[in-house]
Amino acid sequence: MLLELRVENLLLLERAELRLAAGLNVLTGETGAGKTVLAHALDLLLGGRARANVVRPGAAEAYVEGVFELGPELRRALADRLPEDAEELVLARRVGAEGRTRAYLNGRAAGVGELREAAAPLISFYGQHEHRKLTLASAQLDVLDGFCGPAQSERRVAHAAAYARARELAARLDELRERAGSRERELDLLEFELAEIEAAAPSEDEERELRAERERLRHLEGLRAAAAAAAEGLAPESGGPGAATLLAESARALDAAGGVDSTLDGLAERVRAALFEVEDLGGELRRYGEELEAEPGRLE
Repeated sequence: MLLELRVENLLLLERAELRLAAGLNVLTGETGAGKTVLAHALDLLLGGRARANVVRPGAAEAYVEGVFELGPELRRALADRLPEDAEELVLARRVGAEGRTRAYLNGRAAGVGELREAAAPLISFYGQHEHRKLTLASAQLDVLDGFCGPAQSERRVAHAAAYARARELAARLDELRERAGSRERELDLLEFELAEIEAAAPSEDEERELRAERERLRHLEGLRAAAAAAAEGLAPESGGPGAATLLAESARALDAAGGVDSTLDGLAERVRAALFEVEDLGGELRRYGEELEAEPGRLE
């Protein structure tokens, strides 16, 4: 039984306190007198959804508190949440202007679900259109099952548990089937890739060649630069001094003294051979740099 109801800063009410007597209590008043506000207050105590717009304009928060008679059955149900000497059950809700809400059970912080569970056997809330629920098939089934007695209620609970378990198992089965399908797709892909590898039949020599090509492609620009610099040092295209030019000068100096000493003539021949080798090497280095090419995407 609801003994007292206190409301602060809820909608248009700044403060209101209602004490109920035993038996039937009737609240009447004109439109706008606050009857709906009291209904909102009871809905909050039942664990209803709290909205920021229920707070009175200008107030920091709204507060609703209900004091209920604590019967033996309710005391047993809430024994772990109430002090042993509790004589009343006090449910409360605070709703901040930003929409944040807090719930209390006999002064202790509680979850909204706990508040709803505690208030459920205390308050039965009926609106003016409550009779419309009788047109719903679910409500009709509830009435019919209730008429069938406790045994039917037990069967409903067992059926609900079995149905939930069946749904859980069905979801698990779908998950396993999906995993199996993914596994089959992965196996198909691996088999396809393996068949391509076997069809290509790569050898160790091909692997070495491919690795060498990969390294060459990775350092393509560096190789070109090195070959160009070496060719320019040996035989500059600009005609500037290089190894070939210096060797040519050495060869001319030796030729001027040719035919006098056979030993010097042998050395001169070696200088001329080195000159030919350097000129040939410079040309090969330039051709090497010009022939270094890579197909787009070849490295990938």
